Amino acid sequence: MKGLTLQPEMETSERYFLLRGDIELLTNNPNGRFADVLSLFGTTDYLMQQSIVPVVAWLEGEAAIRCIGTASIISCTGYVITAGHVLLDPLEAGYGATRIGGKVQHREDLNFGVMIPYMAPVGGIYFAKAFRFFPFEKMWAWGEWKQSPLLHEDDRWEYLTDVAVCKIQEMPNGQAHQPLNMSLNPFVPGEEAYSLGYAEMPDIQINPETGGIADSTFRLNIYVTAGNILNTFPQNHMAREVSTPGPCFDFNARVPGKMSGAPIFGAQGAVIRGVVSRSFSGEEHAYGSMLGPAMELPLDEPEVRGRSLRTLLEHGNEGISQVHGVGL
Repeated sequence: MKGLTLQPEMETSERYFLLRGDIELLTNNPNGRFADVLSLFGTTDYLMQQSIVPVVAWLEGEAAIRCIGTASIISCTGYVITAGHVLLDPLEAGYGATRIGGKVQHREDLNFGVMIPYMAPVGGIYFAKAFRFFPFEKMWAWGEWKQSPLLHEDDRWEYLTDVAVCKIQEMPNGQAHQPLNMSLNPFVPGEEAYSLGYAEMPDIQINPETGGIADSTFRLNIYVTAGNILNTFPQNHMAREVSTPGPCFDFNARVPGKMSGAPIFGAQGAVIRGVVSRSFSGEEHAYGSMLGPAMELPLDEPEVRGRSLRTLLEHGNEGISQVHGVGL
C-alpha cells in the first residue's frame, strides 16, 4: 500500500484546496505491462482520479455533459459507491428517467455513469490525457416510495440511507480498477475527517456528433476538504434526529456542490468511513452517511441472493481491499 501526500496547488492555510499534481509512482515493482504502469505512475491528482471519479450524465445529441456528483471505486472489478440522491438526479431533475411502478426507468438514450482519465498514445512515445466513460450497469439504493398527502405533489423516495452502490464495466485489456479501502468502524466526535471530490465542477462541452470534449481548456479538478467530526447519529434511521437519511454524522468542513457522494476518509486518510450526503452553501458544515451499516444491505439480483458489500469483501472475488488494524 502506497500513501499519497495531498498538497495544495497554491500555498494556503485553509483546509479546503485544489489538489496539487506532484509526480508519484504507486509501486516499486510494476508488473511490466505497459498499460498497468500508466495507471500506477503519474501526478497525485491523476492517480487519485483513478479511484475518485465524477458522476456524469447526458442524452445522445446534447452539447454538454452534466456533472452531478462524485463516486469512489471500491473494487478491482468496478463496484462504486456514491450518494443515493446522486442516482436519482435523472428522475428528480426530469431529463433522463421516469418512474414506472416502484422502479426508475432510464431513457435508452441516457448515458449515466462515471469518467476515468487515462493516458492515450499520441504517436511515437508521446501520451495525452484522455477520458473513458463507464456507464452504470447496475445500481442499488435502499428506501421506499412515500405518497404525498397533497394531490399536486409527486410521490417521493424516502431513503433508508444515502449510501448507494453501482457496478461499472471492468477495465479494458485485463487491467484492474484502483480501489480505495473501506472501514466498518464509525467515526467518533473530534476525529479528523477528509473528503475529496469534484467541487463545483462545471458541465463539460462536447461535440454532439462525435461525443468528444469540445472545450480545449477542460480539466478535471479534484478538491480536498478537511474538518473534525462534531456529532454522530447511529440510530438516525429510527430516531430521525437530523434530516440526513439513515445513520450519519456531521463535520465542520467546507463541502461545495458536486461533492455529493464523495468519500469521507478517517484513520488519517487510510479508509473510507462515509460518503458526503448534504452540505450548506458557504458554510463549514456538512453531513455524511455512515458506510458501516450500508455494508450489510442486500445487493440482491434475480440469479444471486444474499450478497452485500460485506460478503463481497469477505469472499475476495471482486478485489475489494481489506486493511487490518485501521478499520477492518
